[in-house]
Amino acid sequence: MTDRTLGLADNLAYWRSLRDQADAGELYVEADVAVACDKACSDYLEKLDKMFEMTIGLSSPEAFGDLPSAQQLGAKFHRLAVGEEGSARFAIKQQIEIIKTMREFFQHYFASVEAADSDTAASVEALSPPR
Repeated sequence: MTDRTLGLADNLAYWRSLRDQADAGELYVEADVAVACDKACSDYLEKLDKMFEMTIGLSSPEAFGDLPSAQQLGAKFHRLAVGEEGSARFAIKQQIEIIKTMREFFQHYFASVEAADSDTAASVEALSPPR
């Protein structure tokens, strides 16, 4: 595992930890911060999805020609574009997973606020005199 991959794994673990803390009620986010961050995540996910799809176009091993050295070079570029660990496609896929986890964290905030609003409305209704 490369340092860069380890960094992405650490980043994903960090956001999963924050999400779990929010699920447990141990972490609070200001409403305007959560909304802004969720929007930024949504926008970034759109860009990452496009980039992920574009990685297919990065690889054309046949475009390098028929010589053995050209074939080797084409295979190397293919590996860097769409191969497994260490490729552009792999890194983008990991980044997408991190951003989705970040959104889960912010979405938890929205769900908890909605639940609190519903509970408050029910409490107020219960305390109101009959009509």
